[in-house]
Amino acid sequence: MMNPNYDRTITLYNRIKVADTENKKERWVKTVLHNCFWKSQVNTGFSGTQASVQNTYVVRIPQDERYLPYAEFIKNPEGHFTASSDDIVILGDCQEEITGVSGQTAAQVLTRHKPDAFKVTAFADNTSFPVAKHYRLGG
Repeated sequence: MMNPNYDRTITLYNRIKVADTENKKERWVKTVLHNCFWKSQVNTGFSGTQASVQNTYVVRIPQDERYLPYAEFIKNPEGHFTASSDDIVILGDCQEEITGVSGQTAAQVLTRHKPDAFKVTAFADNTSFPVAKHYRLGG
């Protein structure tokens, strides 16, 4: 039975690092994933006289046979996805591609979709759990 909280579509952009590509150019692979959990929270804080506002994000992707660990993913990215730091997650089905050319850099695509977008800073593979197996991405 699907968890009713897993009702969002996300677009995941996996970054293939320069060192792992043949042409020594960073590459981004886009995957649209359905039935995911999305939570965005705004945290406000004060340090002395400075106010800070920071968004925290949690995304959970249900276990999926298309998932590969990064080392496997870079050998066979087509039709698969992974999760690592610096990947980008956008809420919804995003039509944009990250190509690295002006206007389509990772930073520009991320900025255009904020606050419904984040860079992954934490990842956990929670598929060994007895129930609710998922991948957790945070940012």
